[in-house]
Parts: sequence; C-alpha cells; structure tokens
Amino acid sequence: MKKLKLLILVFLMGITTVSWAQTNVTGTVMDEQNVPLPGANVVVKGTNNGVVTDFDGNFSINVKDAKARLVVSYIGYVAKEFTLDGSSNYTITLAEDATGLEEVVVIGYGSVKKSDLTGAVASLNTEALTEQKKTDIGQAMQGRVAGVDVRALSSKPGAPLSIKIRGNTVITNNNAGRDGVSDNLEDDLSKPLYVVDGVFFEDINILNPADIEQMDILKDASATAIYGSRGANGVVIITTKSGIEGKTVFSYESTFGLRSATNIPDMYSGDEYVAFIDDLLKARAWRGLFSNGNFGTVDDYNNAVIDRSTEFQSSNEEANNVATGRYTDWLGDYRKTGIQTSHTLGMSGGSNGLTYNGSLGYLSDEGVMGIEGYERYNLSASLSKKVTDQLTVGVKTYLALSEREEGSRELFRSTFRLAPTVNSFDPEGEVSLFPDDQDQRFANPYYDATGAWRVNTKSLDVIANVYLNYKPASWINFKTQFAPNISTTRFGEYRGLYTKSSRNDASRIQSHYDSRFRTSYTWDNIVDFDFDFFKGHNLKTTLISSLYYNQNEGSDIQTRNFDTDAYLFYNTQAGTDIRDYGSFYGKQSLASFAGRLNYNIQDKYLFTFTGRYDGSSKLSVGNKWNFFPSAAFAWRVSEENFMESVDWINDLKLRLSYGESGNDTTVQPYSSLSFLNNTNYLFGDAQGNGKSVAGLSNSNLTWEISKEYNFGLDFAMVNNRVRLGFEYYNKETEGSILDRQLSSITGFGSAVGNFGSVRNKGIELTLNTVNVRTKDFSWKTSINFSKNTNEILKLDGDLDEIPFGSHGVLKIGEAVDAIYAYDKVGIWQLDEAADAAVYNAVPGQYKYVDQNNDNLINQDDQVVLGSISPEWTGGMTNSFAYKNLDFSVQMYTRQGVLGHSEFYQHFAPYQGDDGKFNKVDLDYWTPNNPDAKYPAPEYGHPGEWYFENFDFVRIGNIGLGYNFSDSLMDQFNMSSLRLSLDVQNPFTFTDYKGPDPETGLQNSYNMTYSVKTVLFGLKLTF
Repeated sequence: MKKLKLLILVFLMGITTVSWAQTNVTGTVMDEQNVPLPGANVVVKGTNNGVVTDFDGNFSINVKDAKARLVVSYIGYVAKEFTLDGSSNYTITLAEDATGLEEVVVIGYGSVKKSDLTGAVASLNTEALTEQKKTDIGQAMQGRVAGVDVRALSSKPGAPLSIKIRGNTVITNNNAGRDGVSDNLEDDLSKPLYVVDGVFFEDINILNPADIEQMDILKDASATAIYGSRGANGVVIITTKSGIEGKTVFSYESTFGLRSATNIPDMYSGDEYVAFIDDLLKARAWRGLFSNGNFGTVDDYNNAVIDRSTEFQSSNEEANNVATGRYTDWLGDYRKTGIQTSHTLGMSGGSNGLTYNGSLGYLSDEGVMGIEGYERYNLSASLSKKVTDQLTVGVKTYLALSEREEGSRELFRSTFRLAPTVNSFDPEGEVSLFPDDQDQRFANPYYDATGAWRVNTKSLDVIANVYLNYKPASWINFKTQFAPNISTTRFGEYRGLYTKSSRNDASRIQSHYDSRFRTSYTWDNIVDFDFDFFKGHNLKTTLISSLYYNQNEGSDIQTRNFDTDAYLFYNTQAGTDIRDYGSFYGKQSLASFAGRLNYNIQDKYLFTFTGRYDGSSKLSVGNKWNFFPSAAFAWRVSEENFMESVDWINDLKLRLSYGESGNDTTVQPYSSLSFLNNTNYLFGDAQGNGKSVAGLSNSNLTWEISKEYNFGLDFAMVNNRVRLGFEYYNKETEGSILDRQLSSITGFGSAVGNFGSVRNKGIELTLNTVNVRTKDFSWKTSINFSKNTNEILKLDGDLDEIPFGSHGVLKIGEAVDAIYAYDKVGIWQLDEAADAAVYNAVPGQYKYVDQNNDNLINQDDQVVLGSISPEWTGGMTNSFAYKNLDFSVQMYTRQGVLGHSEFYQHFAPYQGDDGKFNKVDLDYWTPNNPDAKYPAPEYGHPGEWYFENFDFVRIGNIGLGYNFSDSLMDQFNMSSLRLSLDVQNPFTFTDYKGPDPETGLQNSYNMTYSVKTVLFGLKLTF
C-alpha cells in the first residue's frame, strides 16, 4: 500500500511538472502611449524559446520554469526584462530608446546591438527608406548618411545613381570621362558592394523600397573586412522584410504623382536671341580690326555695320519671323507633365513556428519629354519554419522585372539648340525635318518626341536565399545558406528614318540588339559561438566559409539599311548592311575563409578581431590568395563608475579601429593572361590570315589593398535628446591597378599592373536633436556632414603625372578625378590689348596664367584647377509632429565640385558657333560691358574652357502626413490609415545656369530636365 501511495505521489508530481511545462503565458507589448508594438521579440532569457508579437502587440509563449525571466525587445525601444510572478497575462510597456542603442545592426554574416558596435556603421530602417516615397533606395539614401555621396546622373525615369562611400579608391575608373560619370554603372569600379539577403548584387535600382526592412552601410575597413576583397569601396547590406508571427496582416500602399520640369535654364527668347545675334555680328566685325598693332575702340564697336542676312535665312522664313516677331518656343513645345504611380500589396503573418511574408509591387514613371518612361514589377516572398527548438529552415525570394525607355538621346539638346527664329513646320504645314537651313545637323525634335529614336532596356532579376539554421545549444549556432542570382538583360536601340543620324536616308537607319545573361551564386557556411565564460565577459565568435561564382555571357548585333521603321530593333535581319556582331563569355570565382571575434567585458570594453582569406580567379597564379585582417576597440566611458555622477551625459563611447581590405574589381577576368587576335598579313602578293599577341601577360598581378585607420566617438546627453557621432578616417590603397604606358618598340601600348597608390582621409559628423518634445508636439532635427580628401600617392615608376582625356590628369598629390587645364584669371580688357597680343589674344578673350613666363600658353601651363568630387557634402532633416499630423523638410548639398560643363560648351554665348545654337542667358563681355563674367561672343573663346562650379543646396523633400485615429480605424476594422503629400526636389539653390548642377558633369546628350514631383500617398493596414 505504501508503494502504491508513493507511485501515485510520483505520478501526480509528474502531472504537475508536465502541467507547468505546458503553462502558457500571454501578454501585450505596448509603447508609452499605449500603442501596440507588432513584431516585438519575447524570449525566455538564456534559451532559444521565443515568439514575436502579432499586429495587435499580443503574444503567447510556453514556459517551463515558474520563475522564468522574459526579455522583451523592439527596434527603437529599450529592452525590458522581468521575472514571472505566477500571473498568466502581462502588459509590458517599452520606453522609446532615443539613443537607438538597442537597435540591431547588420554587420555582415551576423548582427549586433548598436551599443556593441566597434566599427563605423550607419543604418536606415524601413521608415526612413519609405517616408519620402522615393522610387528607389538610392534616392532614399541621398543626403541622409554621413560619408555616403549619392549623385543623380540623370533625371530620366529609371536612371541609376552614382554612390560613393568615403571617396574613390580606384585610380583609373572605366566609367569616368571628361563629363563626369557615365550612367553605365556596371563599369564603375569604385561603387560599393551591395549585398541583398546574402546575395552579391549589381543594380539596387530595381528594388522596391517598400520591400526593404533595413539598410546597413559598412564604412570603415574594420566593418568591411569581413567581406575581405569585396569590401574596399564600402558595403551596403540590404535586408528585405520577413514574416511576423501572429494574425495575418494585409497592407496596401499607393502613390500618385505629377512630374514637371524645374530649374529650367534661362534660354534666349526670340527678341533676346535677335539682340544676341546683333552683338555677335558686331563682335565679328570689331575683331577684324585687330591687326599689326592696331586695336579696335568702343566707338568702332558701336558703329560697326552688321548684316543680319548671314545669320537669319530667308529660305525657311527665318528672316520674315525676325521682322514680324513670330518665334517658336522649342522648349515649351516639347515639355510635358509626367505621371508617376506605384502600388504595393503585402501580406504577413504566421503561427506555430511558421512565418511568411509576401508583397507585389508596381511602379510606373513617365518622363517630362517624349516617350521616356520606366516600369517595374516586384515580387517578394519569404517563408520560415521553426521545425524544432533547434532547427529552422527558410527561403527568401525576390523578383524584379523592369523596362526602361530612354527615348531619343538628342531630343533634349535639340530643343535647346534650335533658335526661336526658325519654324517647326514649312509653309504647307508639313513638319520640317531640318528647321534650320544654316545647319543640317539638327533634325526636328517632333519625330524624336514621337518615338523615331528608341533606346529600350528590359531586365529580369531573380534572387533567392535558401537557408538552414541549426542551434543545438544556446551558445552555438550553425547556418548554411545558398543564394543564387539570375539576371537577364535585353538592350535595344533603333534610330529611324527621321532622326539626326539617319537624315531621311534609309541606308543610315540602324538597329541594335544586345542580350546578356548572368548567373551567380554565393554559398556560405557560418558557425556562431556566443557564451559568457565568466561573469561580465562575453565572447561571440563567427567562423565562415564562402564560395562565390559569377558567369556572364551575351551577344550583340548592329545592322543598317532598312526599308521600313516598323520593325524597330526586333528584326535586325531586315537590315541589309551588317555593321557589327559578336558574342562574349566570362566567368570568375572567389573562395573565402573568414572569422570574427567579439569580446565584451562588462559592456564597457569591446574588442572585435576579423580576418578573411580570399582567393580570386582573376589574379595571376601565385598571387590569387591574400589575408585581410582588422581589429577594433570601443570603450563605453559612460558605463564607468566614475561617470555615475555625470548625469547630463547619457552615453559616451570611443572607438578605434584598423583594417585591411582588398579589391580585384579593377581588373576583368583573364587580365593576367595574354591573348591572340586575328591579324591579316601579306605573303608575297596574297593576303593571309593569322594570329598576333594582343597584350602582355602579368604574372605578378595581385590585389589592391586598402589599409584604414578609423577613430569614432558616439555621444548622447540631456536625456538622450542630443546625440552626436564623429568619425575620422585615413585610408591608403596600395598596389592600385592601372595601365603602364609602354614604348612602341615593344609592340604593345600598355600593360596592366599594381603600380599606384591613393589615399582618402576625412571626417564625418552626425547630429540628432530632439528640440521640442511635449505631449502633443515634437520637433526633431538630423544633420550630417562629410569631408573627404582624395590624393594620389604613387604612380607608375618615377612618373609624377599622367595626363589623359581632354582635361584629366593623374598627378601625385592631387585627386584621382582632378581637372587639368589653364588657370583663368579674368578677361583681357581694352587697356590690355598690347599685353594680350603677346599671347595672340585680344580684349574680350579669357586671360590665362603663363605659369613658366615664356610668353606662350600651351600644355606646359596646365595646372590642377579642382576635382569633380565634392570637397564636402551635407544634409539636414527637420521633422515636426502635432498629434496625428506630421511635417518634414529634408535638404542636402554638395560643395566644392569643379568640372567641365558640356551644357555650357553647347549653349554659352561665347561658344563660338556663328550663332547656330540658341544660348543660355549669361553675362558676356562687350566693349560696353567690360565687367562681365564671361568672354565675348563669336571670338571670345579660343580653345576650350567651360569649367564651372556645380555647388548646390537642394530641398530634397517637403512632406506632410496624417495618421487617422485608432478609434476611427476600429469602426472600419482597419489597423492604420495614413495619407501623405510629398513634394520632391521643389527647390535648388545654385549659381550654375544649366539644367541641374547635380547632373551638370554629364554630357547634354541623352539628358533631360531636373524634375519636381508632387506625390500623393495612401498607406493602410488591416
């Protein structure tokens, strides 16, 4: 009987234990305004047992210990820990974390709390990326992150942006020309590495900002070293959204906007153009008086007899138009209002360890000229299943289908070139193919505007990340992920019969069709260790093996001579004149082994050590592998005991780091090898076909290596209402790859190798303040400032400068993108006519510095005038909120940019084209206007000097939003509803008179106006 009682007691105790093991604890997580926080993490401390709150902030979790301790955390809020007291339901209130120290930052192959960062990393969450309704995430970054220079290359829909992180480490860049940076960013060797859900990615322009959960920018070498050879230009890590466990939540976001031209250049009206022609003709006659020591006078200029018939033709009614004051507004006739619209439908939820997220997005963006337009479809899906407490499997996929129609590459500048005195139609009412009888180069833009010239690119990108996560114990985690990327692009161009290049000649019609197919994958295996080996000492270790493979192939063809425009670029075989055809193939691979160690002592002393060993197939045998180490230390001074009495300081952290990273993107696959080319030769009287060596091999071709020091400071005070971040860095890139010029006696023009060295150093400042915070009203300000100095330290051998292009030079002590030309110091005046004659110049022309005083102005007098990279950049955002209404103003600036203005070269009054082009209204020199900034028309510009400062301050966005009250939403069974109005790029302040100082470095060919967008937005969840 005693044994039976004992068995019953044991059985009941077992039932009690099992019952407690299955005890369910529920609760709600809210903010300080009692608003539920969906997606908050609730974890049993010391275990991997955790759940995520649903959309109403509710959670339910099974616990095994009656005295278990729960940890509740949410991005942007201070984490809270509490011990269960036997209750079955809890309400947890989280306080807003003004310092953001609890935010999780992705640092590559892992993440850490912001408070534990030792390197220079900046983050933008989904709210920051979407609040201004930008069409791509590059635009959303602009002016928001210190040390990141984002520049628009064109305002055409779908145009890419140039992104630089802490300057340019590459001495020779494939896409850097005299006019800035081409829009073929695939050739940009200084662009950062983009990682989207673990996939190395090329074009982030195709991503929908609404699909992005977070973007993390790794800036210093300590942070980027985990990517080794891929991280020399900085790393941008993009994480797309994942599911949240809880009830299914549907969201819909839509925008509708109107796009219009802004910052329109002040071109001459009809009467102004006629007056300019009079001045031009006077200048032409007056200039003819200068000879044999004789100089013209002001009276000679004023009394000059001019003949307008040399400029205003009678054959096309131009002379009659001038006489009657009938003019054509070429610019106004071909500008229009474009429509922009977007829609994103999302769904997210999960239960029982299964979470899912999916979205479907569409963007349509029309240009403000001709047939320009961009369409993009995005499909995002993620699925994760917690199979057991130890095993989680999942997959993320992302698909983007886009089509960009650039239209005519001549339309924009044709409308600027054509004088207002010529007609678009002949007397019979027919379109004049060549309106200006003076110059047959300028076709009527009417045809280009209606699609005679097509430039069309269609792309399909598919990325995926399939992963398995196994955590056998709380201190160890293993993850393997396979991330493929498939990209196919078709480029088509068609120049029809009535385009500038064809000129109504069917034999000149041309059709281009290019196709490209790229496949790549990354396979990562990651092991994480995380444990306290004794109190106050935490060690996190990450071990990585990675394999990257990339294969490119494609073909292209160009044919001419079509008998119809009906085929466009879809039927190249209809062209009987085959001009060009070919195909290409290339592949590369990268194998890597890496490790990172984070050592935390009492949350005060933080150490990070990283090393990566990379092997690249692109480099020469014996030089493929290299090791890239880094080390960083951070001291959280504010956690020290002696800081307890300093209550006005809330956070103070000092950081110091050193790291090395490599770069092999500056060489193409097989660059270390020599090749054979087809060659024709004479054998007697017969022509033979043979082979010749096309280039020299380089058995020593190896990595560019960047070595960087970084000092950082993070500071917060006055109840975290003032937060300051400071960075100082010095990065030196050794073994920079460039072409060595060879003597022609060798039979080769150049050889590629590791010959140069370049340095970037600078400072970055970030200031965030809460200026006013009351119950109903708040005002916040965010300011960032960056200054970078770029300098070449070494070139090929003993060379100290290598001029290139029209105005470029590689010169020791100067920037890699320096402008090299004559130093202008003014304009020759009438009383300096004799001095000007020494240099074969006359009054009204630019005066240049004779650097060597030899009475000649030639290439020996060229000097570095500046750089196309900014001396400093900055941005500021002010955000105001009153109850449910919010308002924000964001601006950014680029200062200290000097470059060649292709727009001025075409349209400045001193351009010297005999008045064939219309002109931008600039203050030009005449004997009656000697204090003018620019030289005389017609003769005033010998040679080329169209350099301008492209400094500007731009209001990037003015936004107004309203969130409807929860009580109203409950009536409609909705969770949230927001209406917004954004005005993007409404104002630009600059001295530059061209269309846009931001794109001023670019050629006016294939350009368009700067664009302002008024955008209405709707966002709802239910």
